[in-house]
Amino acid sequence: MTGSPEPSRELRGQAILANPLLQELLAARLVGVLATLEPNGTVHAIPLWYALDGDAIVFATGRRSRKVQNLRREPRATLVLHDSRPGFEVCGASIRGRVELVEGEDATELVDLVHRRYVTPFGERLPAVAAFLASDDIVLRFLPESAVTWDERASAAASELRLSGAAVSLAPTSPRVR
Repeated sequence: MTGSPEPSRELRGQAILANPLLQELLAARLVGVLATLEPNGTVHAIPLWYALDGDAIVFATGRRSRKVQNLRREPRATLVLHDSRPGFEVCGASIRGRVELVEGEDATELVDLVHRRYVTPFGERLPAVAAFLASDDIVLRFLPESAVTWDERASAAASELRLSGAAVSLAPTSPRVR
């Protein structure tokens, strides 16, 4: 355990998806944040469901979305995956890469792969859910090129907060009631 934050680690090529922390984050049912570039150079960042498909991370979305329009013009993107808990129980990765758009019949199986990671088969058949999911007609196939990771879970600071109970809780991830 260290007394100060661990430096982030840079990964390239095959080492990205082979990294144990990246494998842990990709296996977890989290929500990633995908950032694309707007025509004026600013960043458009949006949370998305994802799934791993071989050497790519895939996202299902609608072809008319802003992110798709941005990616048609500029295929570079950054994906942030993080698992944050109270105190210093934080880990994550910022992954830079390129996106290929998968459309038509070729997208169907990949759209289903993403949806089935987050919604049960029963949920997919609910009318409002089915209509919502039907808007996903294109897949963003993200190919990682480099990544920066961080993991403070084993730090002395994380241990002290965990053992003392002195960390302030984050907002729970249970469904909100409106």
